[in-house]
Amino acid sequence: MTNPFEFGRELSDTEIVDRTDEVDLVVRALRGRERLFLIGPRRFGKTSILRAATERAEAAGAIVLRYNAEAYPSLTALAERIVADAAKRLTGPVQKAGKKIQEAFGTLRPQLTYSPLADTFSASLTAAASASEPALIADALSGLDALAATAGKPVAVVIDEFQRVVEDGGIKAEGEVRAAVQAHDHLGYVFAGSKTRMLAEMTGDESRPFYRLGARLFVGPVPRDDFRPALANGFRDAGLTISDEAVEAILDLAEDVPYNVQRLAHESWAEALAEGELVAPERVQATLDRLVSRDDPFYTQTWNGLSRTQKQALLAVAREGGTGLYAGDLLRAYNLASPSTMQTAIGALVKAGVAREEEHQGGIRVRLEDPFFAAWLRLFVAVP
Repeated sequence: MTNPFEFGRELSDTEIVDRTDEVDLVVRALRGRERLFLIGPRRFGKTSILRAATERAEAAGAIVLRYNAEAYPSLTALAERIVADAAKRLTGPVQKAGKKIQEAFGTLRPQLTYSPLADTFSASLTAAASASEPALIADALSGLDALAATAGKPVAVVIDEFQRVVEDGGIKAEGEVRAAVQAHDHLGYVFAGSKTRMLAEMTGDESRPFYRLGARLFVGPVPRDDFRPALANGFRDAGLTISDEAVEAILDLAEDVPYNVQRLAHESWAEALAEGELVAPERVQATLDRLVSRDDPFYTQTWNGLSRTQKQALLAVAREGGTGLYAGDLLRAYNLASPSTMQTAIGALVKAGVAREEEHQGGIRVRLEDPFFAAWLRLFVAVP
Protein backbone atom coordinates (compact mmCIF):
# COMPACT_ATOMS: atom_id res chain seq x y z
CA MET A 1 0.00 0.00 0.00
CA THR A 2 0.99 3.61 -0.49
CA ASN A 3 2.00 5.32 2.74
CA PRO A 4 -0.68 7.96 3.41
CA PHE A 5 1.62 10.25 5.40
CA GLU A 6 3.58 12.47 3.01
CA PHE A 7 6.40 14.80 4.04
CA GLY A 8 9.28 16.65 2.45
CA ARG A 9 7.33 18.00 -0.52
CA GLU A 10 4.57 20.45 -1.31
CA LEU A 11 1.15 18.95 -0.67
CA SER A 12 -1.69 19.65 -3.06
CA ASP A 13 -5.12 20.99 -2.21
CA THR A 14 -6.48 17.46 -1.73
CA GLU A 15 -3.63 16.29 0.51
CA ILE A 16 -3.14 18.89 3.24
CA VAL A 17 -4.87 18.40 6.57
CA ASP A 18 -7.29 21.16 7.59
CA ARG A 19 -5.88 24.61 6.59
CA THR A 20 -9.23 25.40 4.95
CA ASP A 21 -9.42 28.89 6.43
CA GLU A 22 -5.82 29.71 5.53
CA VAL A 23 -6.19 28.52 1.94
CA ASP A 24 -9.46 30.44 1.54
CA LEU A 25 -7.85 33.67 2.73
CA VAL A 26 -4.89 33.28 0.37
CA VAL A 27 -7.22 32.54 -2.56
CA ARG A 28 -9.21 35.66 -1.74
CA ALA A 29 -6.04 37.76 -1.79
CA LEU A 30 -4.92 36.24 -5.09
CA ARG A 31 -8.23 36.73 -6.85
CA GLY A 32 -9.21 40.01 -5.21
CA ARG A 33 -6.04 42.03 -5.85
CA GLU A 34 -5.41 42.18 -2.11
CA ARG A 35 -2.11 42.27 -0.21
CA LEU A 36 -1.45 39.53 2.32
CA PHE A 37 1.56 38.57 4.44
CA LEU A 38 1.57 34.82 5.23
CA ILE A 39 3.90 34.25 8.17
CA GLY A 40 4.80 30.87 9.63
CA PRO A 41 7.81 28.83 10.79
CA ARG A 42 9.45 26.29 8.52
CA ARG A 43 7.85 22.82 8.62
CA PHE A 44 4.37 24.23 9.30
CA GLY A 45 3.05 23.69 5.77
CA LYS A 46 3.16 27.30 4.60
CA THR A 47 4.40 26.35 1.12
CA SER A 48 1.66 23.73 0.76
CA ILE A 49 -0.92 26.38 1.65
CA LEU A 50 0.49 28.54 -1.13
CA ARG A 51 0.37 25.67 -3.61
CA ALA A 52 -3.19 24.73 -2.69
CA ALA A 53 -4.34 28.34 -2.93
CA THR A 54 -2.58 28.77 -6.27
CA GLU A 55 -4.30 25.66 -7.64
CA ARG A 56 -7.71 26.90 -6.53
CA ALA A 57 -7.20 30.44 -7.81
CA GLU A 58 -5.99 29.25 -11.21
CA ALA A 59 -8.85 26.76 -11.47
CA ALA A 60 -11.15 29.76 -11.01
CA GLY A 61 -9.45 31.62 -13.88
CA ALA A 62 -6.71 33.63 -12.18
CA ILE A 63 -3.09 33.86 -13.31
CA VAL A 64 -0.68 33.33 -10.42
CA LEU A 65 3.09 33.73 -10.66
CA ARG A 66 4.73 32.03 -7.66
CA TYR A 67 8.36 32.28 -6.56
CA ASN A 68 10.60 31.20 -3.70
CA ALA A 69 13.11 34.02 -3.21
CA GLU A 70 15.62 31.62 -1.65
CA ALA A 71 15.70 29.52 -4.83
CA TYR A 72 17.51 32.26 -6.76
CA PRO A 73 21.21 33.12 -6.42
CA SER A 74 20.43 36.83 -6.43
CA LEU A 75 17.53 39.26 -6.52
CA THR A 76 18.58 40.09 -10.08
CA ALA A 77 17.95 36.47 -11.06
CA LEU A 78 14.52 36.64 -9.41
CA ALA A 79 13.67 39.83 -11.31
CA GLU A 80 14.76 38.19 -14.58
CA ARG A 81 12.52 35.20 -13.87
CA ILE A 82 9.57 37.49 -13.22
CA VAL A 83 10.09 39.20 -16.59
CA ALA A 84 10.44 35.86 -18.40
CA ASP A 85 7.27 34.48 -16.81
CA ALA A 86 5.39 37.66 -17.65
CA ALA A 87 6.38 37.15 -21.31
CA LYS A 88 5.09 33.57 -21.19
CA ARG A 89 1.80 34.14 -19.37
CA LEU A 90 0.74 37.76 -19.88
CA THR A 91 1.66 38.86 -23.39
CA GLY A 92 -0.45 36.65 -25.63
CA PRO A 93 1.09 35.36 -28.89
CA VAL A 94 4.85 34.88 -28.92
CA GLN A 95 5.18 37.36 -31.77
CA LYS A 96 3.91 40.17 -29.55
CA ALA A 97 5.87 39.25 -26.44
CA GLY A 98 8.99 41.26 -27.19
CA LYS A 99 7.16 44.52 -27.83
CA LYS A 100 4.87 44.16 -24.81
CA ILE A 101 7.77 43.31 -22.50
CA GLN A 102 9.72 46.35 -23.69
CA GLU A 103 6.71 48.56 -23.05
CA ALA A 104 5.94 47.17 -19.58
CA PHE A 105 9.51 46.70 -18.31
CA GLY A 106 11.27 49.49 -20.20
CA THR A 107 13.21 50.79 -17.19
CA LEU A 108 14.85 47.36 -16.82
CA ARG A 109 15.96 47.31 -20.48
CA PRO A 110 15.20 43.59 -20.79
CA GLN A 111 16.64 41.33 -23.47
CA LEU A 112 14.20 38.49 -24.13
CA THR A 113 15.06 35.09 -25.60
CA TYR A 114 12.49 32.51 -26.70
CA SER A 115 13.14 28.76 -27.02
CA PRO A 116 10.58 27.25 -29.43
CA LEU A 117 11.50 23.67 -28.48
CA ALA A 118 10.81 24.21 -24.77
CA ASP A 119 8.25 26.98 -25.36
CA THR A 120 9.93 29.06 -22.67
CA PHE A 121 11.36 32.54 -22.31
CA SER A 122 14.49 33.74 -20.57
CA ALA A 123 15.38 37.34 -19.83
CA SER A 124 18.43 39.37 -18.95
CA LEU A 125 18.22 42.88 -17.57
CA THR A 126 20.78 45.31 -18.94
CA ALA A 127 19.75 47.81 -16.27
CA ALA A 128 21.15 45.43 -13.63
CA ALA A 129 24.65 46.84 -14.09
CA SER A 130 23.66 50.26 -12.73
CA ALA A 131 20.52 49.69 -10.61
CA SER A 132 20.26 48.29 -7.09
CA GLU A 133 18.74 44.84 -6.74
CA PRO A 134 15.75 46.07 -4.69
CA ALA A 135 15.04 48.60 -7.45
CA LEU A 136 15.06 45.76 -10.00
CA ILE A 137 12.45 43.86 -7.97
CA ALA A 138 10.29 46.98 -7.60
CA ASP A 139 10.47 47.72 -11.33
CA ALA A 140 9.73 44.08 -12.20
CA LEU A 141 6.59 44.17 -10.06
CA SER A 142 5.55 47.47 -11.66
CA GLY A 143 5.92 45.85 -15.08
CA LEU A 144 3.71 42.99 -13.97
CA ASP A 145 1.08 45.45 -12.81
CA ALA A 146 1.12 47.16 -16.20
CA LEU A 147 0.57 43.86 -18.02
CA ALA A 148 -2.07 42.73 -15.49
CA ALA A 149 -4.13 45.81 -16.40
CA THR A 150 -4.84 44.29 -19.82
CA ALA A 151 -5.03 40.61 -18.82
CA GLY A 152 -8.81 40.45 -18.56
CA LYS A 153 -8.62 38.19 -15.50
CA PRO A 154 -7.18 38.37 -11.96
CA VAL A 155 -3.39 38.33 -11.81
CA ALA A 156 -1.36 37.78 -8.65
CA VAL A 157 2.22 37.27 -7.57
CA VAL A 158 3.39 35.13 -4.66
CA ILE A 159 6.89 35.54 -3.22
CA ASP A 160 7.75 32.89 -0.64
CA GLU A 161 10.63 33.43 1.81
CA PHE A 162 10.18 37.11 1.15
CA GLN A 163 12.57 38.00 3.97
CA ARG A 164 15.38 37.23 1.47
CA VAL A 165 14.49 40.45 -0.37
CA VAL A 166 14.83 42.44 2.84
CA GLU A 167 17.95 40.63 4.06
CA ASP A 168 19.75 41.27 0.78
CA GLY A 169 18.54 44.84 0.31
CA GLY A 170 18.04 46.10 3.86
CA ILE A 171 15.59 48.82 4.88
CA LYS A 172 16.07 50.44 1.47
CA ALA A 173 14.54 47.36 -0.15
CA GLU A 174 11.47 47.66 2.06
CA GLY A 175 10.96 51.26 1.04
CA GLU A 176 11.44 50.67 -2.68
CA VAL A 177 9.20 47.62 -2.85
CA ARG A 178 6.48 49.26 -0.78
CA ALA A 179 6.54 52.38 -2.94
CA ALA A 180 5.91 50.19 -5.97
CA VAL A 181 3.35 47.82 -4.49
CA GLN A 182 1.14 50.48 -2.90
CA ALA A 183 0.71 52.13 -6.32
CA HIS A 184 -0.43 48.93 -8.05
CA ASP A 185 -4.14 48.50 -8.81
CA HIS A 186 -4.11 45.35 -10.92
CA LEU A 187 -2.12 42.76 -8.95
CA GLY A 188 -2.85 40.62 -5.92
CA TYR A 189 0.13 40.02 -3.64
CA VAL A 190 1.03 37.33 -1.14
CA PHE A 191 4.37 37.79 0.60
CA ALA A 192 5.24 34.72 2.67
CA GLY A 193 8.11 34.03 5.03
CA SER A 194 9.42 31.69 7.70
CA LYS A 195 11.44 34.11 9.83
CA THR A 196 8.41 34.87 11.94
CA ARG A 197 9.92 37.39 14.37
CA MET A 198 11.52 39.37 11.55
CA LEU A 199 8.37 39.48 9.41
CA ALA A 200 6.14 40.27 12.37
CA GLU A 201 8.34 43.26 13.21
CA MET A 202 8.59 44.33 9.58
CA THR A 203 4.80 44.40 9.15
CA GLY A 204 3.83 45.45 12.68
CA ASP A 205 6.27 48.26 13.46
CA GLU A 206 4.80 51.62 12.42
CA SER A 207 8.28 52.94 11.67
CA ARG A 208 8.87 50.29 8.97
CA PRO A 209 7.82 50.74 5.32
CA PHE A 210 5.69 47.59 5.23
CA TYR A 211 3.57 48.65 8.20
CA ARG A 212 -0.11 48.18 7.28
CA LEU A 213 0.68 47.49 3.64
CA GLY A 214 -1.57 44.44 3.84
CA ALA A 215 -3.30 41.94 6.08
CA ARG A 216 -1.30 39.42 8.09
CA LEU A 217 -2.03 35.72 8.48
CA PHE A 218 0.01 33.69 10.96
CA VAL A 219 0.30 29.95 10.30
CA GLY A 220 0.34 27.89 13.48
CA PRO A 221 0.06 24.16 14.20
CA VAL A 222 -2.81 22.19 12.74
CA PRO A 223 -5.40 21.88 15.55
CA ARG A 224 -5.19 18.48 17.21
CA ASP A 225 -8.90 17.90 16.75
CA ASP A 226 -8.21 17.90 13.00
CA PHE A 227 -4.92 16.01 13.07
CA ARG A 228 -6.10 13.18 15.35
CA PRO A 229 -8.71 11.70 12.99
CA ALA A 230 -6.42 12.16 9.98
CA LEU A 231 -3.68 10.17 11.73
CA ALA A 232 -5.98 7.46 13.04
CA ASN A 233 -7.70 7.00 9.69
CA GLY A 234 -4.37 6.73 7.87
CA PHE A 235 -3.50 3.68 9.99
CA ARG A 236 -6.93 2.12 10.13
CA ASP A 237 -7.52 2.39 6.39
CA ALA A 238 -4.53 0.06 6.00
CA GLY A 239 -5.96 -2.38 8.52
CA LEU A 240 -3.48 -1.31 11.20
CA THR A 241 -4.36 -0.82 14.84
CA ILE A 242 -3.19 2.35 16.58
CA SER A 243 -4.20 3.35 20.07
CA ASP A 244 -5.49 6.80 20.91
CA GLU A 245 -2.50 7.19 23.20
CA ALA A 246 -0.14 6.47 20.29
CA VAL A 247 -1.81 9.12 18.16
CA GLU A 248 -1.29 11.55 21.03
CA ALA A 249 2.35 10.45 21.35
CA ILE A 250 3.00 11.26 17.68
CA LEU A 251 1.62 14.77 18.19
CA ASP A 252 3.50 15.27 21.46
CA LEU A 253 6.88 14.09 20.18
CA ALA A 254 6.51 16.16 17.01
CA GLU A 255 5.36 19.17 19.06
CA ASP A 256 2.44 19.58 16.61
CA VAL A 257 4.78 20.69 13.82
CA PRO A 258 3.04 19.37 10.66
CA TYR A 259 6.21 18.21 8.87
CA ASN A 260 7.42 16.29 11.92
CA VAL A 261 3.97 14.85 12.62
CA GLN A 262 3.80 13.53 9.06
CA ARG A 263 7.33 12.14 9.17
CA LEU A 264 6.90 10.32 12.46
CA ALA A 265 3.51 8.98 11.34
CA HIS A 266 5.09 7.87 8.04
CA GLU A 267 7.81 5.88 9.84
CA SER A 268 5.39 4.43 12.40
CA TRP A 269 2.97 3.36 9.65
CA ALA A 270 5.73 1.67 7.61
CA GLU A 271 7.03 -0.26 10.61
CA ALA A 272 3.52 -1.30 11.68
CA LEU A 273 2.73 -2.52 8.16
CA ALA A 274 5.92 -4.61 8.09
CA GLU A 275 5.54 -6.08 11.58
CA GLY A 276 1.76 -6.15 11.97
CA GLU A 277 1.73 -5.13 15.61
CA LEU A 278 -0.39 -2.71 17.60
CA VAL A 279 0.96 0.82 17.44
CA ALA A 280 1.32 1.90 21.06
CA PRO A 281 3.10 4.94 22.55
CA GLU A 282 6.18 2.87 23.32
CA ARG A 283 6.46 1.85 19.66
CA VAL A 284 6.14 5.46 18.55
CA GLN A 285 8.96 6.46 20.89
CA ALA A 286 11.13 3.59 19.64
CA THR A 287 10.41 4.61 16.05
CA LEU A 288 11.50 8.18 16.77
CA ASP A 289 14.71 6.95 18.42
CA ARG A 290 15.55 4.92 15.32
CA LEU A 291 14.70 7.84 13.07
CA VAL A 292 16.98 10.34 14.83
CA SER A 293 19.73 7.71 15.07
CA ARG A 294 19.67 7.44 11.28
CA ASP A 295 19.96 11.23 11.11
CA ASP A 296 22.81 11.26 13.64
CA PRO A 297 25.44 12.67 11.21
CA PHE A 298 23.27 15.71 10.50
CA TYR A 299 22.51 16.41 14.17
CA THR A 300 26.12 15.75 15.17
CA GLN A 301 27.37 18.24 12.59
CA THR A 302 24.94 20.88 13.84
CA TRP A 303 25.88 20.20 17.48
CA ASN A 304 29.62 20.35 16.81
CA GLY A 305 29.20 23.68 15.04
CA LEU A 306 27.95 25.34 18.23
CA SER A 307 30.01 27.02 20.92
CA ARG A 308 29.99 25.67 24.47
CA THR A 309 27.59 28.40 25.60
CA GLN A 310 25.26 27.78 22.66
CA LYS A 311 25.23 24.05 23.44
CA GLN A 312 24.22 24.73 27.04
CA ALA A 313 21.48 27.12 25.92
CA LEU A 314 20.23 24.56 23.41
CA LEU A 315 20.01 21.89 26.10
CA ALA A 316 18.04 24.30 28.29
CA VAL A 317 15.61 25.08 25.48
CA ALA A 318 15.09 21.39 24.66
CA ARG A 319 14.67 20.19 28.24
CA GLU A 320 12.86 23.12 29.87
CA GLY A 321 10.17 23.78 27.29
CA GLY A 322 11.64 27.04 26.06
CA THR A 323 10.27 29.22 28.89
CA GLY A 324 11.75 30.51 32.13
CA LEU A 325 15.18 30.43 30.54
CA TYR A 326 16.51 33.46 32.40
CA ALA A 327 15.77 32.27 35.94
CA GLY A 328 18.79 32.11 38.22
CA ASP A 329 18.39 28.44 39.15
CA LEU A 330 18.12 27.40 35.51
CA LEU A 331 21.15 29.44 34.48
CA ARG A 332 23.20 27.84 37.23
CA ALA A 333 21.98 24.36 36.29
CA TYR A 334 23.22 24.85 32.72
CA ASN A 335 26.44 26.65 33.67
CA LEU A 336 25.45 29.94 32.08
CA ALA A 337 26.88 33.06 33.68
CA SER A 338 23.99 35.51 33.33
CA PRO A 339 20.71 36.29 31.55
CA SER A 340 22.67 38.26 28.94
CA THR A 341 24.80 35.19 28.25
CA MET A 342 21.64 33.14 27.67
CA GLN A 343 20.15 35.89 25.50
CA THR A 344 23.24 36.08 23.31
CA ALA A 345 23.37 32.30 22.92
CA ILE A 346 19.69 32.09 21.97
CA GLY A 347 20.18 34.88 19.43
CA ALA A 348 22.97 32.85 17.84
CA LEU A 349 20.79 29.71 17.76
CA VAL A 350 17.99 31.65 16.08
CA LYS A 351 20.36 33.13 13.52
CA ALA A 352 21.74 29.66 12.78
CA GLY A 353 18.23 28.31 12.18
CA VAL A 354 18.42 25.89 15.10
CA ALA A 355 15.79 27.65 17.23
CA ARG A 356 13.05 30.22 16.83
CA GLU A 357 11.22 32.61 19.13
CA GLU A 358 7.42 32.69 19.19
CA GLU A 359 4.74 34.53 21.08
CA HIS A 360 3.37 32.40 23.92
CA GLN A 361 0.89 33.34 26.65
CA GLY A 362 1.87 37.00 26.62
CA GLY A 363 5.60 36.29 26.47
CA ILE A 364 8.26 34.74 24.27
CA ARG A 365 8.91 31.01 24.09
CA VAL A 366 11.97 29.53 22.39
CA ARG A 367 11.34 26.42 20.29
CA LEU A 368 13.60 24.12 18.31
CA GLU A 369 13.10 24.48 14.56
CA ASP A 370 13.32 20.68 14.39
CA PRO A 371 11.56 19.13 17.40
CA PHE A 372 13.33 15.83 16.77
CA PHE A 373 16.63 17.47 17.70
CA ALA A 374 15.43 17.17 21.31
CA ALA A 375 15.16 13.39 20.91
CA TRP A 376 18.71 13.26 19.55
CA LEU A 377 19.95 15.31 22.50
CA ARG A 378 18.25 12.93 24.90
CA LEU A 379 19.88 9.91 23.27
CA PHE A 380 23.39 11.18 22.65
CA VAL A 381 24.17 14.15 24.92
CA ALA A 382 24.65 13.77 28.66
CA VAL A 383 22.54 15.83 31.07
CA PRO A 384 24.71 18.66 32.50
